[in-house]
Amino acid sequence: MADSNSGSLMSRALRLRCPRCGVGPLFKSLLVMHTHCPHCSLKYERAPGYFLGSTYLNYGFMVITMTSAYMALHYGAHISNKALTVPLLIYCLIMPLILFRYARAWWLAADCYMDPVGFGLKPEPAPAPESREPEDR
Repeated sequence: MADSNSGSLMSRALRLRCPRCGVGPLFKSLLVMHTHCPHCSLKYERAPGYFLGSTYLNYGFMVITMTSAYMALHYGAHISNKALTVPLLIYCLIMPLILFRYARAWWLAADCYMDPVGFGLKPEPAPAPESREPEDR
């Protein structure tokens, strides 16, 4: 049985590996994901639009880092807006592409952590026995 603790799942996400087995790669090229794990056959996209949440992670990271960088450079280091425009624009174009893969990997790992049964990491709980009342005749 695979390990479903948060440390191993985050390690797999950082290595861009399957959250269930940790062996199969998530991506077959720079921006194209495998549909299933080549090693354990886990389906990566759980439902249509599944990875929409990863775009929020990517966007949130960009907002926080861009705001922090702008504030630090403009107000802290007193660099003009004109001088900051090109470097921050380049950052806004390049960084989301770099983070794309990691945001998806983290999203998949977080889902695996929250729902290990759905990823086959823990056995399904046994159904509770039904209590039957005797029938009156």
